[in-house]
Amino acid sequence: MKYLQLKIGIVAICAFLVGMPSYAGNLDTQSITIPSGTMIPVRMIDSISSDRNQAGQTFRGSLSGPVRVNDRVVLPKGATAYVTLVNARSAGKIKGRSELALQLNRIVTPSGTYTVQSNVVEFRGSSQSKKTAKSAGIGGAIGAGAGALLGGGKGALIGGGLGAGAGVATRAFKDERPIVVGSESQVNFRLVAPMHVRK
Repeated sequence: MKYLQLKIGIVAICAFLVGMPSYAGNLDTQSITIPSGTMIPVRMIDSISSDRNQAGQTFRGSLSGPVRVNDRVVLPKGATAYVTLVNARSAGKIKGRSELALQLNRIVTPSGTYTVQSNVVEFRGSSQSKKTAKSAGIGGAIGAGAGALLGGGKGALIGGGLGAGAGVATRAFKDERPIVVGSESQVNFRLVAPMHVRK
């Protein structure tokens, strides 16, 4: 009888110990979901040029404003953002038009590092005399798409009707000057899939 009671006691203790990590893990994995379609505003730290950089390179930026869910800040202003250059073509190789495409892929906050699935923001045409794109502001309303001015000035066009979550900045000039998205440029990305952030 004593042996049976001892055996039952050991089994009960083991079950308790096994259950403890599972409980703690559930607490650690509680998260807030940022819905698909949420805009993530990024101010570039590194500059990017269609003639100097290649697809696959990663560049630093930071959130230019907080991202909120139900009035709660889940991604703070200043969080480090990593942007990937997914396409870069220099003028002359494609009939005089330069192209550059960016995608947000990672955000680092005090609570952790998060993988991001965002839309691809495209820049087409040339920037006058390598003039920095100081206010790209790409990433229009979902379902409609929107473009933005690249550096302003004559010949700057606003792209539209680009499809859900798309954004394209276009210049009318068709010369051999590259596109430059400089340091301090603002680029707005949109999530194409929900993002889960730990509390």
